[in-house]
Amino acid sequence: MSPGTRLPRATVVDLAWSAGLALLVFGPLLVGPGYWLFGDMVFVPEQPWKPAWLGLDGALPRAVPMDALVSVVTQVVPGSWVQRGLLVGGFLLGGVGIGRVTREHAWYARAAAITLLLWNPWVYERLLIGQWAILLGYLALPWVVLAARRLRADPRQGWAEAAIAVTVAAVCSPSSGVMAAVVLAVLALGRDRRAWAATAAVGVAANLTWAVPAVTAEAVRVSADGVFASFAARAESGAGLLPSVASMGGIWKSSILPDSRTSAVLVLLSCLLSVAAAAGLRRGVRAHPGEWGRLAAVGLGALLVAVAPAVPGGAEALEGLADRLPGLALLRDSHRFLAPLGVVLAVGAAGAVTAVRERVRPGREALWAVVGLVVVAPVLLLPALAWGAAGELDRSSYPAEWAEVAAVLEDEPGRVVVLPWAGSYRGFDWNHRRAVLDPAPRYFPGEVLVDDRVLLDDGVVPAEDPRVEDVRRALGAADPAAALRAADVRWVLVERGVADVEPPEGRVVHEGEELVLIDLAEGDPAASAPDDRDTKSRTIVLVMVGHAVTAVCLLAGGAVRIRRGRDLRHLR
Repeated sequence: MSPGTRLPRATVVDLAWSAGLALLVFGPLLVGPGYWLFGDMVFVPEQPWKPAWLGLDGALPRAVPMDALVSVVTQVVPGSWVQRGLLVGGFLLGGVGIGRVTREHAWYARAAAITLLLWNPWVYERLLIGQWAILLGYLALPWVVLAARRLRADPRQGWAEAAIAVTVAAVCSPSSGVMAAVVLAVLALGRDRRAWAATAAVGVAANLTWAVPAVTAEAVRVSADGVFASFAARAESGAGLLPSVASMGGIWKSSILPDSRTSAVLVLLSCLLSVAAAAGLRRGVRAHPGEWGRLAAVGLGALLVAVAPAVPGGAEALEGLADRLPGLALLRDSHRFLAPLGVVLAVGAAGAVTAVRERVRPGREALWAVVGLVVVAPVLLLPALAWGAAGELDRSSYPAEWAEVAAVLEDEPGRVVVLPWAGSYRGFDWNHRRAVLDPAPRYFPGEVLVDDRVLLDDGVVPAEDPRVEDVRRALGAADPAAALRAADVRWVLVERGVADVEPPEGRVVHEGEELVLIDLAEGDPAASAPDDRDTKSRTIVLVMVGHAVTAVCLLAGGAVRIRRGRDLRHLR
């Protein structure tokens, strides 16, 4: 925005409403020091740089390139503030985005859209499972809708907005990039071949940042045995599977569900809200003829993908396909792909509110109550999202000895094995015993190996990293220290209070209440220095080219937007 330019009044209203909702959700995180650490939500004070953050280690790029961006930013901004900025900033951008999608509606209709987008069971469940990057990708989808409109209207000039929106989503997570590309295609494609070319170019270029590392990842093993059934969407109450999913719920991890989602009555009421939003979809995009059918297709497609593994025979069919296409196993948590339905329902909520408002007449002023009810219904039906999941999410701070151990490993690098060797999630006393993805690989420099198996109630998702099996065998050997040294392991880090463990013999460099660091080197540290994964030079070049193409896609879109002088004003 150029100097002296004011935000449109509608944007100010949308921003204020979004900020209020963000404060209501993230208030406990904002009022004091520390982090929210739970599930996959892992932030550290200063994330050291590693080739893995760009997918150069041969592993699957689950957080590429987001980890690289977080690593760079935390060199100058504390990780706790990065976490706050990403979560709150994502809410603000998502709210303003859906407000612009519904900009022809009155403020209360836009408020209904913003509330439904930011406050629904999918948001709650992804937040409680710690998948903050996927949540950010979801909040980028309204901007993809806006970009698709412009691309459909003028392919020669609309590609820039599409490049920016889809790339931002792809940077957040691979699944977000896929969803953004699909939403763009469904909403933008028509008879104009230029739109097809622009959509294809943007969709591919934006997603190369993670797609190339995924295709070239050779040092991984992906198992599809039982994963689709274990991660399938589930009924949250006696209302059944379809009402749960249609109301934006139904995640596989039942332990995080609030009481309101286990009530069949409340789930059915939430489903009724979804029905009302679906009924208002056509009215919600009346200024854009023909778009409601495209949005309906997006929402229906998202719903079908989310429930596919849960229908009879669905999981087995997907496993059969994954045996021939191993990469398909990465789609095991299909419920995350329900995200586009949230955007569709938000647009429909604005239309539903507008339709009710148009029926207000003298003597029928009571309909205003219906308008207000639709606006606040998401909050009333899911009060547990307020104030850090009803106060359940407490802030945590890393003990000082974590920094002390990091300093040792910085001075004397070497491959690190973290014990206990019992899955990739931990429950620390200092973190209120909430299960969290082990922070060690992000906190400590160098190559840090953890047991990357996922332990579920009904089974175990096997490790993807073949080195995990090497370490397991070494720990079970008659002389674990010697076996680990043979596997190029220099350090053993024991996280106390997680589980009982018998560490291998070695020189204890640090022993505290939370951590024990053991040096396995026998007078020759260089002999125990790790050999980085043997990633071929050609693979490195391909990966870096993929990142470069995605960066060019983003920068070119941004440069074109600046050159045209089309800032936020063109969306008034």
